[in-house]
Amino acid sequence: MASESRIRRTDVLGLVSFGFFLILVGIIFINIPNIIDEIRNFFTDFDIVEVFPNVFLPAPRTNHPVLYTAVAESSFAFGLLQIVLLTLRVIVKDTLGRKAETLSSIVFWLGIGFGFTMLAAEQIGWFAFVAWFIIFVGLSITIRSVTVLLFRRRSKLQKAETPPPTHV
Repeated sequence: MASESRIRRTDVLGLVSFGFFLILVGIIFINIPNIIDEIRNFFTDFDIVEVFPNVFLPAPRTNHPVLYTAVAESSFAFGLLQIVLLTLRVIVKDTLGRKAETLSSIVFWLGIGFGFTMLAAEQIGWFAFVAWFIIFVGLSITIRSVTVLLFRRRSKLQKAETPPPTHV
C-alpha cells in the first residue's frame, strides 16, 4: 500500500531534473549568444543523401561544432545530475521504477554526450551518430527493463524467504 501512495505522489526529484534542464537551456543561451543562428543554420543545412541504392535520408551538409559541443556539454551535465538524483532516490527509498528510469537516463545522457562530442570533432559522421543515438535509446530501454526485472524478482525472493512473525 505504501508503494502505491509513493507512485501517486508528485515526483519532486523529477521536478528538480526538469528545473535543471531549464537552467541548462538558459546557460546555453547566455554562453552562446548566437545559439539561435546556430540552430537555424543546422536545420537549414540539410540535404537528402542517398545512403544505399534508392534509399535517401536527410543529413546536414556541414559540421556544426558549436551546436554539437553545446548539446554534448549539456548532456554530460544532465547525466551527472542523474547520478546525483539516483543517489537521492536510493536514500529516500523511491520506487524501483523511478530508480531504474534514472539509471537508464544516466546511461542515455552520458552516452549521447559522448556521441555529440565525437560528432563535433568529426570523429564520426552524421549517420554514425544517428546509429549511436538509436543504440543508446535501445540500451536505455533495456537497462531500465532489466533493472526492474532483476530487482523486482530479488525483492520477491527476499519476501518469500522472510519467515512470518510468530505470535507468542
